[in-house]
Amino acid sequence: MKPHDSLKADLVAAGKRYSSQYAGSRAERYVEHRGLGPLASRFKLGYVSAPAIGHDQYRGRLAIPYLRPAGGAAAVATIRFRCIADVCVKAQDGAYLAPHREKHEGHGKYLGLPGHPPGLYNTSALLTSQPYIALDEGEFDAAAVEGAGVPAVGTPGVSSWRDHFDPAFVGFEVVFVLGDGDDAGRGFAAKICERLPNAKAIDLGDGYDAARFIHEFGSEKFRERLGL
Repeated sequence: MKPHDSLKADLVAAGKRYSSQYAGSRAERYVEHRGLGPLASRFKLGYVSAPAIGHDQYRGRLAIPYLRPAGGAAAVATIRFRCIADVCVKAQDGAYLAPHREKHEGHGKYLGLPGHPPGLYNTSALLTSQPYIALDEGEFDAAAVEGAGVPAVGTPGVSSWRDHFDPAFVGFEVVFVLGDGDDAGRGFAAKICERLPNAKAIDLGDGYDAARFIHEFGSEKFRERLGL
């Protein structure tokens, strides 16, 4: 096996490993609290309770694999790991309490794999036959928008855009750009609209990202907001 093929196999094995550790974990509770529970299997979300070799620094984090279409199967291009120190907890009555927000002091909220540059999340959406696609600020937002019936890709943060991403959106009639409802998110949307002539910024309101909007108001209301 070539070294490159070995690395790809290691990523697939790690993705499967963490997916198998997801059920009943803090990561599952966190994802359910965000309203994305039904999508966890589709996007192969995982949890790092027993890390793969070399992954000790990701212990206790939510694993978000970047899946790529590969001959009818899904390859894993990379994995990002989210700190869930702010995870919600389950009360005695079975309800989920609001998460306790922490500042993730001493570490980043997200960690990537060494040597893996930023990429687009959920690139299989680019193969859609629809004349439109959504571009979201974050993996959870892209997943939520896909769940609402709109093809969507995500970027791992406002500053992660790269020049070679631009051609992926050529040919769509419209690219709905969904940044977070804050200054940084609106700056991200403005930046993309400057780069892509077919981009259209969609402002969901102060404090709202796509995942929260869909969770609170539903898929139909979200699609109406896009004009679909």
